[in-house]
Amino acid sequence: MGAAHDTAVTARTEPAIPQQERRLRKKIIRPAREKKHALARLEYVLFLALFTFFRVLPFRVAFRLGEGLGSLLYWIDWPHRKVGLTNLALAFPAKDTAERQRILRESFRNLGRLLAEFCHLRSLTPENIHERVQFENEAEWRHLGDKLRQTGALILTGHFGNWELFAHAAACYGLPVHIIHRRLRNVFIEKVLTTERERCGTTVIKKTTAGLEVFRAIKKKSAVVAAVDQNASGRMGVFVPFFSRLASTSAGLAGLALTTGVPVVPAFLVRENGSGQHKIVILPLIEPIRTGNQKEDIRATTAQFTAIFQDMVERYPDHWLWIHKRWKRRPDGDAPVYP
Repeated sequence: MGAAHDTAVTARTEPAIPQQERRLRKKIIRPAREKKHALARLEYVLFLALFTFFRVLPFRVAFRLGEGLGSLLYWIDWPHRKVGLTNLALAFPAKDTAERQRILRESFRNLGRLLAEFCHLRSLTPENIHERVQFENEAEWRHLGDKLRQTGALILTGHFGNWELFAHAAACYGLPVHIIHRRLRNVFIEKVLTTERERCGTTVIKKTTAGLEVFRAIKKKSAVVAAVDQNASGRMGVFVPFFSRLASTSAGLAGLALTTGVPVVPAFLVRENGSGQHKIVILPLIEPIRTGNQKEDIRATTAQFTAIFQDMVERYPDHWLWIHKRWKRRPDGDAPVYP
């Protein structure tokens, strides 16, 4: 379940949007190739059985079972464990092997918890969301929320903690968001996930048409969630520092911030000591870097955004998705990170 995850446009910036839309037409991302019907159906039946099993269990039981499943996957999913340990060695060279393994085990356990929590999302409503998700500073959220409903926003986040619950909780607290999602190859599973995500007001934007739909959402003063923590393809990425080396990072959020002038809000969902309780952490608004050199401004602003995300990973290392090949694309001449 990825996620990848919608500001007042002033009169001065509105005329620039159609021009940007025309440029984005050239950057349409190809959808993932759909799986063969028989295989997709089989996967769907297995997925639906697991999803239903977790959903009918009492939440506490499902949560512990998911946690155990994550622990099991740490031991049996050697390919992803190898990627995770490679990433941790790059990010934290000063930590010993035992500490890196501990962080990765907790990251796997977090994925298991996320699975259980996702299956129970429908039980969380505006009336009871406070029982599971609160704010580090509720007064700040309410003040900011009132402002953003008038202006819209770009929410800087990533695959951190329970990113699915973050979008759901924001909607329950009165700020429904648009999330950008790349369609799965299995259309049947895709439909289930989209239905669950949109149940409380979240809008799912297909990555293949994200450029146009994001601008439309911004025009309507909506909030758009953008992840800055994934390896980006050649056309869409710029190389900026992430921990010990350059990482290809999507420049989309920086381009939107510079073009529209809407507020950029770093926000993350932090799990409380491995429990089912969470807090929403909101960091100070970010001002994009403007020097007049568009290409350099996009790169520098993307680096600024990435540094903020890195700081959160350093504070809560077990919250990030270490099994993602973050350093897959390399600058010309660099050796590959992953075999």
